[in-house]
Amino acid sequence: MDPPSRRARRSRDQVTVAAATALGAGLVLGGGGWALAMRDTGCDGARPSLSVTADPALAPAALAAADRFNAARDAAGQCASVRVVAGDSGEVAGVFRTARGTPDVWIPDSSLWPDLVGREAAGKAPSVASSPIVFAVSKATADRYRTELERRSWNAFQQGHGTSAFHLRLSDPERTGSGMASLLALQASSGSGKGALDRFTTVLRTAKTLPYGKGLETVFGGGGADESEVVVVPEQVALQRGKGDAERTAVVYPRAGTPYLDFPYVVATSDAKRKRVADGFLAELRSTRTAADLKRAGLRGPGQAAPRPLPVVRPGAAAGIQEIWRKLGQGLNVLALIDPSGGGTPMPGASGTRLDAMLKALSTGFTLVPDDSSFGLWTLTGRPGRPYRQAGPMRELGARSQSGGNQRLTLQEALEHVRPRSGASTGLDAAIQAAYREVDRNYEKDRLNVVLVLTAGARGGAERTELGRTAERLRGAFDARRPVSVIVLGFGAEADPSLRKVAAATDGGAYKIDNPGTVMRLFLRSDQLRVCDDPRCPE
Repeated sequence: MDPPSRRARRSRDQVTVAAATALGAGLVLGGGGWALAMRDTGCDGARPSLSVTADPALAPAALAAADRFNAARDAAGQCASVRVVAGDSGEVAGVFRTARGTPDVWIPDSSLWPDLVGREAAGKAPSVASSPIVFAVSKATADRYRTELERRSWNAFQQGHGTSAFHLRLSDPERTGSGMASLLALQASSGSGKGALDRFTTVLRTAKTLPYGKGLETVFGGGGADESEVVVVPEQVALQRGKGDAERTAVVYPRAGTPYLDFPYVVATSDAKRKRVADGFLAELRSTRTAADLKRAGLRGPGQAAPRPLPVVRPGAAAGIQEIWRKLGQGLNVLALIDPSGGGTPMPGASGTRLDAMLKALSTGFTLVPDDSSFGLWTLTGRPGRPYRQAGPMRELGARSQSGGNQRLTLQEALEHVRPRSGASTGLDAAIQAAYREVDRNYEKDRLNVVLVLTAGARGGAERTELGRTAERLRGAFDARRPVSVIVLGFGAEADPSLRKVAAATDGGAYKIDNPGTVMRLFLRSDQLRVCDDPRCPE
């Protein structure tokens, strides 16, 4: 008796001969013979072909599953095939953004990707494999600190009293699912409320990214890695180390929990026939035969939950964490607008007036941010027709001036001439609109472009009305692709509700400043100014 594989090949050969004969007859008979031959093969038309793009980590197992699936379909006389190609998850996400040349099925390394590009909400697509994020360390580090790293888990990168400070290395969050998941784990470990943003940005300030496409060899290849170095990678990467790396490195599992890469099965085609094929291929990917292939590739089957999962993947999380990462890499392009109205009143909890606190905060702040940060300075005059004055144009703080100094010195000297104003405050609405246009005119790509309003006084009814109109105008002018944001700092009091509306219209924020040290800390850690969104902003 012929084996099944030989019978399947013979059946396919017979179908091919029948089709060729029918095609010849169809040329004479006007096509009827070809239609009959296609019905006889049971194919009902063209052979459905399902295109699948899988992350390189999963691609070998997916290719093996496709071979089995196609062979089984052929043996059953069914005319459908699955074609699998490997595709970097971040690059394929870019393809989905353009909506051109997308595959029928996409299997990225994390549910964060399809959520980021609006293809499938995080957690909705079924998982076909998993790989927890782990800590890769040197053997010496593991021998000395394994218990501490396991216990502290993602808090291990935060400096604490009497605890070791470990230095973080992670994959690029803009290009890898593991990088995004690691940032989300760090954010979750930072907690919430007062101090959360400070803890989070403190860790990221010293974090380093692995060169794209490189692995553990870039850190441990020479054997001289620092004992404080911890590389955050998927378990699969840690397990598939080269022989030399395996002798020099160890894997630590965070006991408190860790995010998983979940390899979601995203069906992107709308074709009914291809969807049916996709359903069948999903069953093969989740079969016990594929589970063995996954294990050989260093991956786990779906649903395996040891170590403890840390649930950081949720709708919108990818976009939020990538925005924070992008802003942390940005420089500053700021126009500070000082409103001295009511500035002569005492600053609660500090010596001096509220204007003194503003000027001290700015003066100290200018010394804390890098030379390549651009700053300009305007002050509110309240004069009809021209309610503001330019004290310093927008330039990089390190740029040389005609007097031989630099922009930083020019601005600090200008602060010495700012005086408090008494009486009703007027013109802030017009000044904010003009400052917004000025920053927009001097817009710098890859920088955080901000109108920074420092104020102390409450607004009167008429001015609140004008500021409400300003909020509407700026909402219409705001372009998310080229954002200019208004950030309001209310010294000694909550920012007026009308100013909060102005800030909200431009994706900015309005905050109460109880002491100048808060602003100084923002300048010192200017990354917080970049990612400062209420209520995470330090009070």
